[in-house]
Amino acid sequence: MTETISPEMKTFMEDLWGAEGDFIDTPLGRGRIESVRTKAGIDLEVMVAINDVDGFTLFNGTVLAAEHGIRS
Repeated sequence: MTETISPEMKTFMEDLWGAEGDFIDTPLGRGRIESVRTKAGIDLEVMVAINDVDGFTLFNGTVLAAEHGIRS
């Protein structure tokens, strides 16, 4: 099975891959990307530290892309 994604999603995921330490808007608020790792298929798992949330929160890269108006 081959999964295809839009050029915008591909660019977002490639940028996300190298974004450790950068800030990003999430569904829970703005946070700092602590780590990014691969996940099954075409998705990434992103650990984000958000100021008003205790600890770290994990997000799928596709969820973060949707937060920025990008669909696959």
